[in-house]
Amino acid sequence: MLRDHEIFHTPLAVDVKKTVSINTPPEWQDEIAAAQVTAVPLARDPKGQHPPGWCTYTFEYEGSPELEVMCGGINHKTPRAGALWRQGHLLHFGFDIAPAAMNEICRAMLINAIVYISRFTDDRPIVHTPCGFVQGHWIWDRAALDRMLARKSGDLNNLQFYVHQPYFEKHLKGKSRQDVARWHAQYRDFLCAADDGRLTVDEDARSFGIGPAASEFMTQAFAALDEPTKAPLARKLLARYVPEGPGADASPARWRSWWQENRPYLFFSDIGGYRWYLDPLARKRGVPTNELRGVARATLKSPTAIPGG
Repeated sequence: MLRDHEIFHTPLAVDVKKTVSINTPPEWQDEIAAAQVTAVPLARDPKGQHPPGWCTYTFEYEGSPELEVMCGGINHKTPRAGALWRQGHLLHFGFDIAPAAMNEICRAMLINAIVYISRFTDDRPIVHTPCGFVQGHWIWDRAALDRMLARKSGDLNNLQFYVHQPYFEKHLKGKSRQDVARWHAQYRDFLCAADDGRLTVDEDARSFGIGPAASEFMTQAFAALDEPTKAPLARKLLARYVPEGPGADASPARWRSWWQENRPYLFFSDIGGYRWYLDPLARKRGVPTNELRGVARATLKSPTAIPGG
């Protein structure tokens, strides 16, 4: 089922106003106070037994320019988990319904989704992350703790699930919610992923004094390259957080030149390994990456609606 407020980027030739009201899933109630939500049924027999499908947490990727979420679905994760989404030229259609079991809305949505993704011939995935089912772990973003601390109820038992165990045992075990909130406010800018993908503090970045995700980090690091006592740490941090740069041993002038040339096309990703990425499509087109989002990244023009879905 789709949330009724989501939109499609190619016209549907069917009526999508045939909505139903269902009880808000328990997993959504931290974010949605209403007792019910409105959804669009996608199965020909909505009361029948159907495979659950596959949705993906996508809020961690909000800074990734090549990612576009078209809609979510009723799920046991969060109301923001993506069911139909695009990364580069790849499409994820998570509704596990056989075509014969789809209603006309679902069939039209599938066809429109295929037509839509066919327009992205130049875009490619940029951010790559480990898969917990393959590599055995995920990378947690800093906002995972923001979301935990923002919840109105509940304890912090899951904190050790997000924080690297040695760091958790030494600094956070047994702390109150207020203590953790104060710690988070002080250290958030310097959090990074440990080898197991869980959060820890980068003491090198903390001693440098500015979080690597800030654009000011670049300019201050370049300035530090001119100071013999600060240059080793600056080069270490640049190598760690800007792997697509001119190289840790590059001259300060080369780093500044690279930054000026590529600054509009760079973005920082937590989930992608706590590093700066270069958006190749934005650089190719000469459009700042923060402006090249969604349908603007398509190559082919918009097709006409598909008659009859």
